[in-house]
Amino acid sequence: MHVALVILGTRGDIQPFVALGRTLMSRGHTVTLAAPGDYRDLIAEAGLDHREMPVSPAAYFAHPAFAEAIQKGASFARAVRKVPRLSADELRDLADQAAAATEGADLIVNGILCRVGMDEVNGPPWASVAFWPIHPTTRWPAMFAPKVRLGPIYNRFTHTLSGLLDYAMFRPFHKAMRSPKPRLGAPYGDLGREVPMLLPVTRALWPGPGDWPAQTHITGFWFLERNWTPPAALVDFVEGGDPPVVLSFGSVWPVHRPGETMERVLNVIRSHGKRLVVVGGAPADVPDDVFQINDVHYPWLLPRSAAIIHHGGCNTTGEALRAGIPQITIPAFGDCPFWAGQVHDLGVAAKPVPYRKFTVERLDESLKVVLNDDAMRRRAAEVSALVRAEDGLGDAVRILEDWVARPPRRTRSLS
Repeated sequence: MHVALVILGTRGDIQPFVALGRTLMSRGHTVTLAAPGDYRDLIAEAGLDHREMPVSPAAYFAHPAFAEAIQKGASFARAVRKVPRLSADELRDLADQAAAATEGADLIVNGILCRVGMDEVNGPPWASVAFWPIHPTTRWPAMFAPKVRLGPIYNRFTHTLSGLLDYAMFRPFHKAMRSPKPRLGAPYGDLGREVPMLLPVTRALWPGPGDWPAQTHITGFWFLERNWTPPAALVDFVEGGDPPVVLSFGSVWPVHRPGETMERVLNVIRSHGKRLVVVGGAPADVPDDVFQINDVHYPWLLPRSAAIIHHGGCNTTGEALRAGIPQITIPAFGDCPFWAGQVHDLGVAAKPVPYRKFTVERLDESLKVVLNDDAMRRRAAEVSALVRAEDGLGDAVRILEDWVARPPRRTRSLS
């Protein structure tokens, strides 16, 4: 079977798709991954056929106007409007490249913003992937809604409102990409109903509410197992003292003013007698009690660490949960505040420190908690066992193979 994977986004979005592609290949399938060129080395390392998409999410989030807007307290939606948008021609080229990548595929798996050429009545089977819960439910509020306990009616209302906001924000993008027209108040339409909707996150966070569509599947995280050898200098640093604290802000580093952030964090880390490993973002020259590395395999580093300070991205959150170490989250925008709240509620992280309230004092309070709370460390170990017991990739591939193996059917247009 030839499977086309189509995804836009940061490394936290791309890496799970790389892992999915590797697993599909291990089961004898041919895989093409359409993704931004920013991640060509990671995709090549995995041995996947890569169709480069003409867009750079890394450059987008590093744009000075975006970083400045977030630093001044703008919402994500407002910050996005500060960055020059892709032209109509650029969006059409993006759509053409995505469509070309799916040509001849027996199955298409796409991120929820990449539904290009998937509404044809007689087209190949397809499925979508989201990294946060997009379906309405009475069990909890929508991702961006205030997390207050006002009952099922409030929860359902927040999902309707969120759908309206998503409709307004993404409709121009869908139109330019020639995707199906999103439905007012329910832009994700029949995902999870007419076609499978996969959520590659752990069931330790939510087992799945009973009012979600039947074709919505929480599979467990899609972890990428890399053939990665740590640099000798990193091994010496980690093993040369007590377990260090890890600092990683992923694609959000440009927002954090790396030099200022390093100084702020390092002062607090030193006050607790700890050393620091910084993943990306640090200045070129760092002191002896800091190790900086741009690319690291978390399954090697995190189990050897005392705690992690991170931005709250889905993929980094998953790696920290698997490693079983306490977390400090400093969410800035997007889905990061949502994940930060989830891991705190789960009992494995200190109370989130929102980006605009990121002070030495707040960080010091959080570090005291994660380094000294034995109950949190035990809880992190318990959750780690649950996460490691899941076969997220295996479950996802079985769902996709079963979907393709179903008798031929006519799926109505989603436009």
